[in-house]
Amino acid sequence: MSKHITGYDIREPDSCTFTIATTGATIGVQIQLLDYAGNNMKTKSAIRMYYSTDADGDTVEQIAANATLTNGIIIEDLTTYTATGISEDDGTLGMTLDGAGIVNNYLNIIFPDGHVQTSTVIAFNA
Repeated sequence: MSKHITGYDIREPDSCTFTIATTGATIGVQIQLLDYAGNNMKTKSAIRMYYSTDADGDTVEQIAANATLTNGIIIEDLTTYTATGISEDDGTLGMTLDGAGIVNNYLNIIFPDGHVQTSTVIAFNA
């Protein structure tokens, strides 16, 4: 049975922080999932994700084919436009992206309640 505090499930991620390496041909992206109070998640957590070419997350782009996972699990859907991310026990998920032929992308996280959070630009040297 889950515990709810003012409508929030304390076991679900509610937001995240992105750490994106500087511009380059390959870029590291780290995601720290946070609970409703802004604390790091302390359990494995699942989120949905997709890439976009705009900061509003409106123009969907294929998930980077050359992504190397650094921690957590990423399960790509058959469409290659969305994926499920499963964090480590500490709420972290990380990957290194190879941006061959790509200029700018944004990573969009869809949380269990349906709201979306978009990263700052992931700027590759094309």
